[in-house]
Amino acid sequence: VFGRLRDEIAPFPQEEAEATVARALGQPVAALFTSFSAPVAAASIAQVHKATVAAADGPARTVAVKILRPGVRDRFRRDLETFFAGARFVERVDPASRRLRPVVVVETLARSVAIEMDLRLEAAALSEMAELTAADQGFRVPKVEWELTARDVLTLEWIDGIKLSDVAALSAAGHDLKALARRLMQAFLRQALRDGF
Repeated sequence: VFGRLRDEIAPFPQEEAEATVARALGQPVAALFTSFSAPVAAASIAQVHKATVAAADGPARTVAVKILRPGVRDRFRRDLETFFAGARFVERVDPASRRLRPVVVVETLARSVAIEMDLRLEAAALSEMAELTAADQGFRVPKVEWELTARDVLTLEWIDGIKLSDVAALSAAGHDLKALARRLMQAFLRQALRDGF
């Protein structure tokens, strides 16, 4: 699985996505959302749907619904078992490799994967990041819709944008690419050094 991680792959079927949402949130998609699109983005771990949530006290909200890919936990578990077996084997047959601590490296990877597989942890990190960066100019974290978030489903405020990799579209939209690069680097450094993200 790790060798096939991608940010653009074929989506899983709409029926599976809606079944996952219903299972995770305890109600069918039609009861939770007034609209629920086909996937707008699909990656190796999850895919995203654009949806609308009715609001009793105001206008409807457009949201992004991230849904964990069915079966992905089992695939990662199997791959991690293989990595652990390989790391133990290397440590056993090549004592010099122990200084590189291959088993510890795989343990770190396993902890990272566990976090990726629980979208509630991603939601918590996003909420914390939003608090820490609230005063940062030119940077905003989408609001988590907690009542529509569970282990396998993360619902966020929808934000329209342009991929950073689409330089032509960024230029066509009038963005100053040097200023954008500077803002991106400053945001990264603040989050990494100041906030520990």
